[in-house]
Amino acid sequence: MHSSRLRKRHAERLETIQDLVPSLPAAPLTSPLFTVFPAEIRNRVYTFALESEDVLTDDSSHSLYKQNAFYYRPGYKQPKRIQTALLQTCQQIYAEASLLPPAVNEHTFWFYRSPPHVNDASSPLNYFRKMTPKQRAQVQHLHLFTQQYFLEDNHWSQIWEGLKIGDDGRSLRGECRIAPKKMTITFRHTDWWYWENNDPLGIDPFRPGRTHATDMGKAVSPHDAARSWGNQFSSIPCLEELVIEFETIMRKRDQLDDIIQQALEWKFPMEADKGLYLVADPKSKSAYTWAGAKEAELKRQRPVRPVDAEAESESAHEQEPVPAAPALVPYDPQSDSGTNSDINLGNHPPSDTDTEKFYVVFLTWRKQRVLE
Repeated sequence: MHSSRLRKRHAERLETIQDLVPSLPAAPLTSPLFTVFPAEIRNRVYTFALESEDVLTDDSSHSLYKQNAFYYRPGYKQPKRIQTALLQTCQQIYAEASLLPPAVNEHTFWFYRSPPHVNDASSPLNYFRKMTPKQRAQVQHLHLFTQQYFLEDNHWSQIWEGLKIGDDGRSLRGECRIAPKKMTITFRHTDWWYWENNDPLGIDPFRPGRTHATDMGKAVSPHDAARSWGNQFSSIPCLEELVIEFETIMRKRDQLDDIIQQALEWKFPMEADKGLYLVADPKSKSAYTWAGAKEAELKRQRPVRPVDAEAESESAHEQEPVPAAPALVPYDPQSDSGTNSDINLGNHPPSDTDTEKFYVVFLTWRKQRVLE
């Protein structure tokens, strides 16, 4: 018991030290950055500099993910890093910009099938513990890659285990509190139930357990509905916006379009007693395509242990050509392809026997009061 108290006090002292303001006096503000540019412009500059970016190496192709990796997709073609050298230039820049990295960047977690180099990929608690209280208070956007079974088998509470969610109430010492305003949930093609067997798509956030395509929208008992992941957003009272990214193979586009039509009617309760729900915005719907590894290649992929990742990466890059960077292209139902301008610019690899076309739909829900 005594050692436990000592460890707790030590952690609290470290947390306090981390949040101290530098004791040295700031240098005179003679730079045009401070004398000419207003704070709004400086903030834009800081934001651009502190957004995460792809890791650059002498051999940039070496760091690219394998094209048939479950986590390879638009925006995730290689590891990312936040360059913080700007914060070391002077105290004034540090004072103005040191809390921007947690504020302007997504905080991404995988449940499961994450890139093997990512630490704490499935543990938000361990991830946020490494931040100071002031940094955690700036967290705005969480991004969850979730396999469908993970949500439908009632693992929602596992995501937030050990965290305090919300910006109301007094934070206690040693408490790991976050108050995100936005959340993105991504269902990849390989996250749907039995995608390997070409099972029809089915999803209903208000039904516990697996939802078959024929069960979507059917009534369930209040007891069962209470256990569903769609009724768990009240545990994040600070949330203002939810984005769900649905992805499937192009041949299942009609199935996904049917799901989207039903999803427009989904209302996620936040404070149901006050009439507050996350409500779908029909105008937010946007559809895209992108070209990735063929489905047969995805089926041959296996999860990679972190200890094997480096060796496998070495052999993969020796044997495989570097894939084109994956990019979302607006879906054109007339041509059943992306816009010609994007293709001509090289942002979308041409359709051929080596790539598969994926169909992606984004839909946004926003917190608002619903009159019964």
